Amino acid sequence: MDSVTRLTRREHWDAVHAFEKSATARPRPVEKSRLSRYFKGLLGDRFVENMSSYDDHQIWDVLYRRHMPLPGATVVEIGSAPGEHLVKLNETFGLVPHGIEYSEEGVRANRSLFAARGLDPLNVDAVDFFSEECLERHRERFDVVVSRGFIEHFEEPKAVVDRHLDLLRPGGLLVVTIPNLQGVNLALTRLFHRELIPMHNLNIMAKIPFLQLFDPNRVRTLSCAYVGTFSFYLFNVKEGSRLAPLLRLCMKAQVLLNVLFRTFLGDRGAENRLTSPQLIFMGIKR
Repeated sequence: MDSVTRLTRREHWDAVHAFEKSATARPRPVEKSRLSRYFKGLLGDRFVENMSSYDDHQIWDVLYRRHMPLPGATVVEIGSAPGEHLVKLNETFGLVPHGIEYSEEGVRANRSLFAARGLDPLNVDAVDFFSEECLERHRERFDVVVSRGFIEHFEEPKAVVDRHLDLLRPGGLLVVTIPNLQGVNLALTRLFHRELIPMHNLNIMAKIPFLQLFDPNRVRTLSCAYVGTFSFYLFNVKEGSRLAPLLRLCMKAQVLLNVLFRTFLGDRGAENRLTSPQLIFMGIKR
């Protein structure tokens, strides 16, 4: 498939997945720290649940719970490393997870995680998503096709979406999420890690142009929306950045924001184009 222009290189993703092992690229969200366990004992499970990522709550507890197929269905994630999302889909909904990953470091990380969780590591296919080899192996194979933060790394994202649909069986579920690097989020990305901006196709990061990537003749829309009200978890810093302590402080503040969002906004927050961290599309292949 020669009709796509990549905004990143394989070496970038090898470095990203290698860097993830050090756990220093992104300050760890507070809900996964010892502080979380302390509050869980003090205040109970419900409070700690409300501390967790608000946009994750909307995706997992609202949209996914509403639309995911029955246990035993197959799911593939495009650009799957490190594999945590697939493991959670397996543990939460009983889906059989597969990954497509072309970064060598990413393949190793994903297979290692699968093996540790009792999943078949060979379900992670080390192949270029755009190759004919990939298409021959996986055409109309899967019940669910997912990508998260993938299509925005190409200049021709509609062609990328079309390849997603090639791997999805008729009647299957397509799930595509992208970050929203507009408004306040763009300003904060410039502050924390401006080098990432040229690696992203900013033109699709609004609801109408995002929706236009999905051919209505091929896929019936279930949902196309901004997700989350605001999240510092969207941002990261370069290794050794002097802004890392500031972002760690912002991560701690996000916990309070999560609680406020869950308490006062419920399942449907104040999503908008200027501050929401993600956009999501869910649809059924015709």
